[in-house]
Amino acid sequence: MYLLYGWPYLEHSYFYHLIRLDHRHNFSVYNTLLHLKSSPSGGSSLNFESLAFVPQLLLSAVLIPLALAKADLASAMLAQTFAFVTFNKVCTSQYFLWYMVFLPLYLPKSSFLSRPGLGMAATALWVAAQAMWLQQGYQLEFLGRSTFVPGLWLAGVFFFVINIYILGVIISDVGQSKRMTTGVSLQQKSL
Repeated sequence: MYLLYGWPYLEHSYFYHLIRLDHRHNFSVYNTLLHLKSSPSGGSSLNFESLAFVPQLLLSAVLIPLALAKADLASAMLAQTFAFVTFNKVCTSQYFLWYMVFLPLYLPKSSFLSRPGLGMAATALWVAAQAMWLQQGYQLEFLGRSTFVPGLWLAGVFFFVINIYILGVIISDVGQSKRMTTGVSLQQKSL
């Protein structure tokens, strides 16, 4: 594609995401920062939003694949995608489909099903965090109330923390699977 369109292809396909300021309808923990930055008077010399991709890239492209891909590729891909969406500057509902496609491969051997209380609690907290955000968004968009601080910001932080917790469980499950697989292969070699 680069050969056909040159620089505009690279700019609009890849580099745009480094400077993107999308502050509307966004569950991301960066939502309020992006909203403030989008204001003509809210600009500062520090472009924090351009650095927001660093933890996202580090987790989803480096650490998770290196640590988990050999244990269970599908579950490692779930963890990668979940981390990518969770740490993204823009996090909207359609992004959840990116990782939900991996759930049928992960869930049968997950802690969320083997410990139903954990699964129900995580699901309830995930839905409650979205409901909190959507309630604040409704007040902002339909009732005209300024709910950016503390409402939307706190709801975004709560949703981020819940997602971090769920990501931790997923990583722990895949890591435990890796330890069990390594232990079995070591036992087979010793026989």
